[in-house]
Amino acid sequence: MGGGRFRQAVRTRAIRLALGAALAAPACPALAAGLQVTPTQLTLGRDRPADALWLNNTGPATLRAQVRVFRWLQQDGQERLEPDPGLAVSPPMLELAPGARQLVRVIRLGAPPAQEAAYRLIVDELPPADAAQGPGLQFVLRYSVPVFLAPAAAGPIAPRLRAQLQFEDERPFLAVDNRGDQHAQLADLTFVDAQGRRHAIAAGLLGYAHAGQRMRWALQAPAALLRGPGTLEARINGEPDAQALALDPPAR
Repeated sequence: MGGGRFRQAVRTRAIRLALGAALAAPACPALAAGLQVTPTQLTLGRDRPADALWLNNTGPATLRAQVRVFRWLQQDGQERLEPDPGLAVSPPMLELAPGARQLVRVIRLGAPPAQEAAYRLIVDELPPADAAQGPGLQFVLRYSVPVFLAPAAAGPIAPRLRAQLQFEDERPFLAVDNRGDQHAQLADLTFVDAQGRRHAIAAGLLGYAHAGQRMRWALQAPAALLRGPGTLEARINGEPDAQALALDPPAR
């Protein structure tokens, strides 16, 4: 492989690794002093092409930050981030004095999409300009903020979910098909057995299933429990009450 092609391959792999880490990054304000980002999720409506992201410096020193935009895709139960021109931020680079607060505009470019589209804003706190630099750009703190673009069609949208428990060598997985026209954020997954006992399977955020997509997650629970009769419940899109998931017969 020529030198140029080799460097491009290394660079592409580095980007993929960085973006994979970004999907696992928090989307909540840090408890420690330093960079804080709010809100934790944005939705740009059909008639609302822009919104605001706020960056706060709660630390004692000036900090630098950058904001990047990626399309958030799901396919065959896998997630990936890709550069995409459908969304822009301004300013993408900024410097915050101690105690300062900066508005970053998040702007949809063009008409609303035909189907709800998902993006991620990757917000990185950068090392101080005078910090010793090793190979490549270093990050102090990273946030990953979901952004959803509402579709062009008027009227309410909603997720429509079908779930299935799957087992591979006694390892349980949950597959969720979202046949609706809105994403579903699943949290606080609970198994309710035939006696009505509730078993917490995944506390907090489990993940997202985009509109028209299928996602799959490994579950940290005994397969014997999940093979028994019962129902699965989860909180959807931040609703306070859990709802039962429509379950297809398990794949064993």
